[in-house]
Amino acid sequence: MYKMTGQLRDSDKTQLEQWINQGPKNFTLLFRATSDGCSSQIFHQKCDYQGATITVAYNQQGSVFGGYTSASWAASVASHIRDDRAFLFQLKYSGSDTRRKFPVSNTAYSIYSHASYGPIFGQNDMYLFQQTIQNIGGVFSMDGTCAFGVCYTMTGVTSWNDIHNGDMKATDIEVYSVAAKPPEPNTNQKWRKVPEWNKKSVQELIQEALSIKPNPCLKIQDYRIVLIGPVGSGKSSFCNTVNSVFRGRITQRAICGEGTHSITTAYKPYSIKSNRESKLNIRLCDTRGLETDLGMDIMEFAYLLNGHIPEKYKFNAEQPIAIDDAVFITKPGLQDKIHCVVFVLDASNLHKLDSKIMDKIKSFRKAATRIEIPQAVLLTKIDKEEKALAQKYETVYSNSSIEKKVIQVSEMLGFPKNHVFPVKNYENEVMLDDGVNLLALLALRQILYFAEDYMENQSSDNEDFPIKDHDFEAGSESI
Repeated sequence: MYKMTGQLRDSDKTQLEQWINQGPKNFTLLFRATSDGCSSQIFHQKCDYQGATITVAYNQQGSVFGGYTSASWAASVASHIRDDRAFLFQLKYSGSDTRRKFPVSNTAYSIYSHASYGPIFGQNDMYLFQQTIQNIGGVFSMDGTCAFGVCYTMTGVTSWNDIHNGDMKATDIEVYSVAAKPPEPNTNQKWRKVPEWNKKSVQELIQEALSIKPNPCLKIQDYRIVLIGPVGSGKSSFCNTVNSVFRGRITQRAICGEGTHSITTAYKPYSIKSNRESKLNIRLCDTRGLETDLGMDIMEFAYLLNGHIPEKYKFNAEQPIAIDDAVFITKPGLQDKIHCVVFVLDASNLHKLDSKIMDKIKSFRKAATRIEIPQAVLLTKIDKEEKALAQKYETVYSNSSIEKKVIQVSEMLGFPKNHVFPVKNYENEVMLDDGVNLLALLALRQILYFAEDYMENQSSDNEDFPIKDHDFEAGSESI
């Protein structure tokens, strides 16, 4: 039997699951205007008495919005239906992820079901169409209306224009049934191949990391890796975790903690030494946490990538660095530039991530991609996202919830899934844990590989041009 597929992404489904707040769900496409035709009769034939559903509209401006109801549609009712759990939502605005939930405020009028109409939420709060709408040039000109804030609380927007751009021309309308997902059998099948989970693998990964060095022809000693992420995402904690792995004890050279604003205020590169005085050829560069109106802007980030910002420079939103500043590095060498960008995101907080911060991260990603700097993502706090992991970190790469988070981030930011690495930073521990170490080392190894790839490109580009020696140690802080 042919099964229709819709446009709803896995990351959208994960977000909707969190808003519904009743555990994992299966989303089954019941109705699609482009396939079934856009008519109230077909809508009710396919969607009545199906239990909980979501209705999703896609308009020609790239905006995606809709509504959820736990009540069944029923053409024969011809009246309003009460549903305490109903809500409207926004998933995209003008092509950018913009996630908002608008809960029902007048539950007596949650939805309206009638044979002559498609799905209606509230008292025309979201009313899309009646009877039949023709597909003209790939567009359905919806003849409904959207009344603002009558039966739903529209927090975060000032009108429907902030949701659908004032454009009621849809490229598609979809309705999905929403049903509880049965527990998945514990097959222990890994969704990513990783080494054996033991002390031997830890030591092998440590030795491999110590052995990775820049090409001598480039005359630089270290890979420079910058960590970028929202306040509290775990950038500084990752620096401490990596350092702890190589020092053989819990360390805290990078100051970290919880707060409204970033505890880290400066650009601070850290070099890493092992307990045998061997040194990694890497500098982990901590930065100020991203906030909606504070932290780095796109210009400062571009300066940072290209090596113009000096070590220990303090970020100041009111007075960002400029070309004529005394500290501005006018002629940076390759050793001053960033060789890999690592975005750090809290796995337990993805659904709450501010859209302005997400837009900033996306603009940073574009800036790095434009000059061919490789990028990766660290997905931190996986123990808070999936409490069943508790001290069983060997199950991370067979845990379906963590896999879904990896897929969600991959779709949100446009990364290949093998560029996203789940990690657990040291936080409450006073002793090292092989599982925590392995997660950090697996991520670090691939980040080093990415930086090595970047350097190989630089070596190829500059093979005919000798590079002058530079002072490698000035201004760096060792851990």
